[in-house]
Amino acid sequence: MSPLISIVMATYNGEKYLRDQVDSLLAQSYPSLEFVFVDDASSDASLAILQEYALRDSRIRFISNPVNQGLLATFETGIRAAKGEMIALSDQDDVWMPEKISLLAGAIDSHSLIYADSALTNAAGTITGKFSDRNHLCDYPTALHYVFGTKAMGHAMLFKREIIDIALPFPDYVGHDYILGFAAAALKGVSYFPATLVNYRQHSSNTMGADLSKGKKNYNTREERNARIVKRLNLLAERCPTGKDREILQDLAQDFASSGIAARIRRFLTVAKHHRAMLAYKGKSTLGSFFYSFKLLFSIF
Repeated sequence: MSPLISIVMATYNGEKYLRDQVDSLLAQSYPSLEFVFVDDASSDASLAILQEYALRDSRIRFISNPVNQGLLATFETGIRAAKGEMIALSDQDDVWMPEKISLLAGAIDSHSLIYADSALTNAAGTITGKFSDRNHLCDYPTALHYVFGTKAMGHAMLFKREIIDIALPFPDYVGHDYILGFAAAALKGVSYFPATLVNYRQHSSNTMGADLSKGKKNYNTREERNARIVKRLNLLAERCPTGKDREILQDLAQDFASSGIAARIRRFLTVAKHHRAMLAYKGKSTLGSFFYSFKLLFSIF
């Protein structure tokens, strides 16, 4: 018997594209699914649309936040309510390929998380390219791969319940997909599945688009940026399971918090030693990622 998989979707004023997405979720070929839809106090018809679908399909459970709580809290509510052995997250405005869950579940193997490529579409749903055209996608087998960044997006993920205790509660200063991916990398690794399994709709209301370099910045000054980087590294050090990677992250967090020359040299040496893991998401050559390490003698990112 196939293990139960939960598909968790967060909605907020998403009536424009919501039916297209829900139809694609319910059309998944995987045989054992539950759907947990959490509406974040929408003022449009989103909740009514979800209620309508729930009356027609017994696999659907929906939760309605009494007041708006934001995307992170809404996804966390859905994940905590999910009963499946594995969980996939859904945005409200995409369209999934029918075989998405079946293919990812069949390929996850011993990994804690697997993610796929996505086809990019415009607001009308016309395909314009691939997510991998703009971003380097790869495996993330250790916690060190999350030191500087990642390109594994939440809408393309399937993960095992084992990562929840590390990933939750969601902190409010990193993305939910970032901390979920880190938790998985810190356990049994993140695997990349090189097929486009989601039509990732790009439009003016996207929370995060395909060009990650243009994502919303949560700081106004260099000092604020540096403080957030140090805070994020401390988060990784605190949540990483006991082991060598945790020790490296703890030392790195301390050295990034200091502007002293000794700390600058130590963080350069640490990143230079582990540059292939820490900078894997950039897709640089071995030489390129090594030389990037020298930047840390002068700045922290």
